[in-house]
Amino acid sequence: MIFSIYEDFVKSANMTPKNAKLILRHSLRGDIRKGETGLNTLLTREGKVLAKHFGQHCKFNIERIFSSYIQRCVETANCFLQGYDKTHNKNLDIITTDILADCYIDDIKKAGKLFKNKNVQYIMSSFLRGETLPGMKDIHSTMNILLNFIFQNECENMEIFVTHDTFLLAIICFCYGITEYNYDEIWPYMLEGAFIYYDSNRGSIECIFRGIQRGRKFTLQRNLHAGR
Repeated sequence: MIFSIYEDFVKSANMTPKNAKLILRHSLRGDIRKGETGLNTLLTREGKVLAKHFGQHCKFNIERIFSSYIQRCVETANCFLQGYDKTHNKNLDIITTDILADCYIDDIKKAGKLFKNKNVQYIMSSFLRGETLPGMKDIHSTMNILLNFIFQNECENMEIFVTHDTFLLAIICFCYGITEYNYDEIWPYMLEGAFIYYDSNRGSIECIFRGIQRGRKFTLQRNLHAGR
């Protein structure tokens, strides 16, 4: 159903329902210097080509595509659609949102200072353990916002959400019940994704990542973001 350089991503796609949500990390970007947030870091030339190629060889019927407002995510969505339109002749708009970029932020100044002084692996480890971090919401509050946003639409076909590594990692770990992780084993690559869908019979979010499926009980509030 997809063509990717990541074998386990392809395996996951073959396991997933046609109306699942694809949570996709943006494509290859330029380097982010130490002490910088990387808000203005864009895709490399290779990153644009890979995203376009990924779209061209995606066989899922895509209903909507959402993106973090951060430009490298918007670029990824644009390049994906350039490729996708070639093979599907379907003109889709990109819906940008702050939810896919900073829904775990409570105080932007405090959080900005935290990300400048601590590396992202330290922050995510603390976040997943449920520790209180300056300027950030806790994992459960964040997932309540993020997952209810992702599942706000009931669709027959797939929706794509282009976001950042920390958001994809948080969803995977939340669904898998992981509070401690091995950075080298689970951190998502650029232009890698997880498929999630809601199993109403079990009342759970089901997540498929690298060919492994896990579920977690979760109560959806589908009108939480109405009018946003």
